[in-house]
Amino acid sequence: MRAATILAVALVLILAIGLLMPAVLKVREAANRINCENNLRLVALAIQNYHGTDGQFPPAAWPNARLPPERRLSWLVCLGPYYEATDLYVRLDNNKGWDEEENRYLALKPLRFLQCPSYPDQLPDSTFAPTHYVGVSGLGQEAATLPAEDPRAGFFGFDRRLPRADVAAQSSRLLIALETSRASGSWTAAGRSTVRGLDEEGPWLGASAPFGGNHPGGANALFADGSVRFIRESVDAQVLRAIATVQGSKGAEVVGDE
Repeated sequence: MRAATILAVALVLILAIGLLMPAVLKVREAANRINCENNLRLVALAIQNYHGTDGQFPPAAWPNARLPPERRLSWLVCLGPYYEATDLYVRLDNNKGWDEEENRYLALKPLRFLQCPSYPDQLPDSTFAPTHYVGVSGLGQEAATLPAEDPRAGFFGFDRRLPRADVAAQSSRLLIALETSRASGSWTAAGRSTVRGLDEEGPWLGASAPFGGNHPGGANALFADGSVRFIRESVDAQVLRAIATVQGSKGAEVVGDE
């Protein structure tokens, strides 16, 4: 009799846990999404502070004509002094590539505010510390190499920089960055690890796409006005293409949930 009672209690507990688990997971995901938004707001503040000092937004790669773009330090490194007071960048040699011995310490250092708390558990592709927030360079895999006047050019380019005046009219519609569940390489490396264009064909948002995949139904996005909004995976493809470019965003609609 006692064994039967214990079994009955155990079954009730299992049933209760099974019923509560979806609610617990939902609450956890809601908290993760808020934390993810706050991470992007910190990046937004650093970008605005960078512009306040330099008069232009950061490029996709640290200016260094002696190195190809993919070996330069990333735009996230450019923002380093504007995140918080730290001695993390004291040893950095910005005249050398991100993968040089002098700079490897930083490539291996994970930064909490560059990582989404909902990022799926999966094997990393290297020992380098990635970012889950990737800059948007425009349309096409080579968008970061385009000149500023090209209609496919987005916010980030390797050798182009935007002053606020050039995007003020459409800043609430121009994408700066999107989160990704397909992080690779190091957050210190310029190139696909930290900046991407929208390929010619989608889908662009989702678990198997270059952006999104961390939160159900969409992705957190940072816009040029400093706002962070949630873009649904169901967003119209033409709208997403438009807000990924400086020229297209001028006539685009405002998208995303606050």
